[in-house]
Amino acid sequence: MDRCPNCAARTDGSPACRRCGMDLASLLRVERAAEGLLTQAVAHLATGNPEAACAALTQSLALHRTPNAERLLGFVRQFAGQDSHLTEPHSVDEEMARVENRQGCTGLAHPPLLRL
Repeated sequence: MDRCPNCAARTDGSPACRRCGMDLASLLRVERAAEGLLTQAVAHLATGNPEAACAALTQSLALHRTPNAERLLGFVRQFAGQDSHLTEPHSVDEEMARVENRQGCTGLAHPPLLRL
């Protein structure tokens, strides 16, 4: 997180905003969880498991949408022989529905959503 969502002050990674004092700890945890899922997705790709990579990327995007995660998910879907639905931005609600309905990757069962 580069800026406080409350006052737009630059953040330094501390759990509270230096300007307004807003507690940023929960938001930072969500960002770290999304980054961890992105790392897992890359590891799944490295071991030849695009279905697990797709599930991890979808969960990562539900937590925190980043251009790198969107591009990687598009690549994984094309690699798996499917069209990417991420050419246009989707809402988090649409992503959550897609994951909960087990849509979008390969039709195989995915792990349950990560709940924080």
